[in-house]
Amino acid sequence: MNLDDLKSNLELICGINPVYSLLKTNSGKRKIYEIYLSRSKESIPKVREILSLAREKRIQFNVLEDRKFEMLISNPELKTQGICAKVTNYTYCDLDVFLSKEADKNSRLIILDNVTDVGNFGAIIRSAFAFEFDGIIIPKHRSVEVNKDVSRTSAGTLEEVRIFQVSNLIQSVKVLKDSGFWIYGTDVENEKSVTLIEKVDFTFPMALILGSEHKGISRLSRENSDFLLKIDINKELDSVNVSVAAGIIFYEINKKFKNNR
Repeated sequence: MNLDDLKSNLELICGINPVYSLLKTNSGKRKIYEIYLSRSKESIPKVREILSLAREKRIQFNVLEDRKFEMLISNPELKTQGICAKVTNYTYCDLDVFLSKEADKNSRLIILDNVTDVGNFGAIIRSAFAFEFDGIIIPKHRSVEVNKDVSRTSAGTLEEVRIFQVSNLIQSVKVLKDSGFWIYGTDVENEKSVTLIEKVDFTFPMALILGSEHKGISRLSRENSDFLLKIDINKELDSVNVSVAAGIIFYEINKKFKNNR
């Protein structure tokens, strides 16, 4: 058997941290069929934790001789670190359920509007996890989707972060506002209504709308934002990559969130 030839509804999660996050959190509610481990990695402390979690959850794991593992996982693009899990695809979380059962006065969400690049999405997921955001909202159409490439570029943090997919982004923004969320939109225009990020006094719960590097957020997203903000960059440059901007803004929000607690 070769695990590269998986059915369309199955996926391989590879690497020590990604598989650990999968077993510990599993934000995408994946069904975990089995874990494959290269024998030479058995003694690594975090791998031992993974095997302990697998036993606890009654998930089958297969310890293989190194050469057999390499033959089984033959895709050179996969950075396996000697461990992989065969799983179902990521299941999107339900925004209405989150708002009714989990959201509170400290909730922080990210909304992606016009973001279609897989690499940017993966990097934003990593930063969202690093700065402890509660989840990311994406539209169903004209947007990047969760897939195995996003999983790879997020370096496993996809398994730690809720991703909500919604049919109508603006309607979801309005639902957030009705639920008490303040909406912050990002804008690169030099208008008087746009405030530099370091001067923004964030109010929680909140959601931040990020747009693509070239298009930015949509007109309707801009109109439905309570505040518009931007980062201070070299005037010779129109904008920076959205994942770079995201990391800067997430850091500022997290810093102000902790200062206000």
